[in-house]
Amino acid sequence: MESLENKLVDGHWVRKEQFEAARQEAAKTNKSVWSMLVKASYLSLDDLSIFFAQESGIPYVRISDYKIKPEVLALLDEDFCRQYILIPLFKIKDTVYLACTNPFDAELTDTLPKTLGCAIEFLLAPPRSIAAALDASWGPEEKTFILEKSIVQQKPLQGLTFWRESQRLPLTIPMSLSIEDEALSLPYATPIDGYTRDISHNGTAIGLEVFLYLPKGVNIALEFRPEASLFSSGYSIKTKGEIVYCRMEKGRQYFLGIKFTEITSEAREQLFKLATPK
Repeated sequence: MESLENKLVDGHWVRKEQFEAARQEAAKTNKSVWSMLVKASYLSLDDLSIFFAQESGIPYVRISDYKIKPEVLALLDEDFCRQYILIPLFKIKDTVYLACTNPFDAELTDTLPKTLGCAIEFLLAPPRSIAAALDASWGPEEKTFILEKSIVQQKPLQGLTFWRESQRLPLTIPMSLSIEDEALSLPYATPIDGYTRDISHNGTAIGLEVFLYLPKGVNIALEFRPEASLFSSGYSIKTKGEIVYCRMEKGRQYFLGIKFTEITSEAREQLFKLATPK
């Protein structure tokens, strides 16, 4: 087995005997082993896309988590989107974020920035979810989907300079964030829950764990709840910030690097008191 296939087994996505059965069926039918894994229900298309996302370093997204603005959808022609199986999700400042099945297509990476006149960030999504979103936008159309055969391993995201250079203190408390940016809309109004991971030593940035991909540049409101429990909401600490980067981790967990844009001295001191020195 090739290295990517080894990782599929070693990572316990499928058992070795399942992979071997799929490989044998692929040889008989002259189709990819990935197609046979899905056909045999050893893996779902979502699971396979998440696996590819983790190996490539390109975040996986569930398109239904986002509300696509008409002006963003209008950035690309319907036929073009269907041909390349992609859909624009949102535009943040001068960057368009595209959900697609093949973020390594050289033609896309070469022509799209020139066509749109701005930067492009690719996100990974299963073809059926993209087709469903396209059908919801432009009406249904039948498609035959070809699953990607290989993923080129990319270097993991390193974050931004200010985040790397600042010493971090471990900090684990419940939190929630709300989008305060007209450039990004979600289909629901409730805050996104998660946990903090660490805070920079100078108190200018904080790391969060959430289960939704959020693009850099988006402005958010944060509420930290150190004493939250099943019986009491406890007191909270409120700040505002901007997403500096979003890194996909295991499964559908994402790590957000947040730069504070509004934080009082009192709020910063309260967060420092809750942090654990290394």
